[in-house]
Amino acid sequence: MATKTKKRNIPVDTLRGLACILLVAYHVIGITPDTGLKLHEGFLKDANNLLAYIRMPLFTFLSGLVYGWRPYSGNWKGFVNGKIRRLIVPMLVIGTIFAIVQAITPGTNQQIQEWQYLHLKPVAHYWFLESLFLIFIVIMLLEQWKVLESRKNFAIVYLVAAIAYVANVGTPWFSIAGAFYLFPYFLAGLYSTRFPLQLSHPQAKGYIAVAAVILFLVFFGHEYGGERRSINALVIGTLTCSALLFTKAESGWLAAIGNYSYAIYLFHVFFTAASRITLTKLGLTNTWLLFAAGTIAGLLGPIVIELVARRNRTASTLLLGRS
Repeated sequence: MATKTKKRNIPVDTLRGLACILLVAYHVIGITPDTGLKLHEGFLKDANNLLAYIRMPLFTFLSGLVYGWRPYSGNWKGFVNGKIRRLIVPMLVIGTIFAIVQAITPGTNQQIQEWQYLHLKPVAHYWFLESLFLIFIVIMLLEQWKVLESRKNFAIVYLVAAIAYVANVGTPWFSIAGAFYLFPYFLAGLYSTRFPLQLSHPQAKGYIAVAAVILFLVFFGHEYGGERRSINALVIGTLTCSALLFTKAESGWLAAIGNYSYAIYLFHVFFTAASRITLTKLGLTNTWLLFAAGTIAGLLGPIVIELVARRNRTASTLLLGRS
């Protein structure tokens, strides 16, 4: 298990663990009917599509929330170097390894076609790291100019971010479109830390709101959920993240998974694909078996990698972005 050198925030780690499970399950099932389990219909496919309103918003919301605990303090060189080490180095190292492994492994679903644009156009899910880096640069500038120190100015920045989100501003190059997609959720997480809402009975209201969102998605999600960058999607994602935070839910096993959330994000695809390919070659084709095995492998495999990588300073930096 992870060392206990500092106190963990169990409710936040619980949400991190939930986000990890949603992400790993997403890639096990597959983004399209041509990837993952190659499902064209059924419960897993429908659930996977509806949870798109929550998965990456939750990851990003938590990133903003945690940033608020240790915000930019004026040392721009240290801040930028830290984000390069933490985000860009693993993106380049692990993203490149993933592209190569995907290209040489029989049975993979997709491969890089334009190697000359590697990382200029994001590789698979590693777009998130590049987008998050861009967000941190913007946040650093806003903090330097003290824009986010009042609720009024914060609201103006959020409104601009929300308009750009809905207007579908951006380009896939350098994951700029991804940054515009994530930015409102990051700001919502930061707001939760910097200007926490004072509600009576927040836990009860949080659970009620989560239940309401789930019911809405189940019965009306396909019809009224909207595109990924629509006002409906933004409201659903932000409301769900905020409501989950208000619940202050604590789960020991989810928090244990959440403690390794970064490693799981970086490495889970290696294990989900390996699990599916191996079991399929052994003649095991039951959808639920492949789903369960892939999800477990995608969660446990990266934890092992982190535990091993931590023992070597160079590996810890290159693979995990640790100082």
